[in-house]
Amino acid sequence: MNTPDQPIRCLVVDDEMPARQALCRQIERHCPHFHVVQTASSAAEAFQLIKELAPEVVFLDVRMPHETGLELLDRFEERTFHVVFCTTYHEYAVEALRKKAFDYLLKPVDAMDLKICAKRITYALRVQPESPQSITPPGGRRVELITSGQRHFVRHGDIVYVEASGSYSTLYLTSGKRITVSKNLKRIEEMLQDPLFCRVHNSYLVRLDAVQSFSHRNGTLLLPNGKEIPMAVRKKEQVRKRLVGLMTGAQDEAELPLAAEEQQQLLKAQ
Repeated sequence: MNTPDQPIRCLVVDDEMPARQALCRQIERHCPHFHVVQTASSAAEAFQLIKELAPEVVFLDVRMPHETGLELLDRFEERTFHVVFCTTYHEYAVEALRKKAFDYLLKPVDAMDLKICAKRITYALRVQPESPQSITPPGGRRVELITSGQRHFVRHGDIVYVEASGSYSTLYLTSGKRITVSKNLKRIEEMLQDPLFCRVHNSYLVRLDAVQSFSHRNGTLLLPNGKEIPMAVRKKEQVRKRLVGLMTGAQDEAELPLAAEEQQQLLKAQ
């Protein structure tokens, strides 16, 4: 059993040697409770090292020859380690979210971001341990909807998206069922009051953890049922940040301005 003062064992995976060396130096400099047990230059090598060394955290590049970091994770039916993606490409944030990554750091890795990430991992592994795959957003809350005298009690987690048409809104559920109510989209948003939902367009409210892919070029979100939801141009960056924020623990876009203050508090706690 790990004790609070026991170093957290890490594996750094990147096909580029300078990137591996740079991250190892940063971990050594900024994360004193972390110990890099080994590095790997490919997904195949990482797979063997994970089985042999059982690291608690894997810092993983996404784009690598032959096998990507995302494909590597698919080889594990059950993960016993936390994953921190380190990549130059922000467009993989949604897929990383679906893979239940612990964090997502953009290269070149910012020292502050790394410290915050390390603080959160230390808390998760040493203060309040839990399964690496158990970190999922809550979806048990319900909303009451009334249609033609009928009352529907719908779990937030069963709502994929909501589409507005004038003063009416249609909720599309994971079961394929649709519920149309005489309320505009703003009212539905107020009823839900759930940070998992994001107004991506004047006509669409989407549950973020249902998003399968984010296309910045096309300005669309792909949902499990194949539906492509358009994003308003002014909303694209906000939606991307919300998706990354969901994965890294930020609850709502409205909280993002407090990030600097929150970072200072976390650093003081180290």
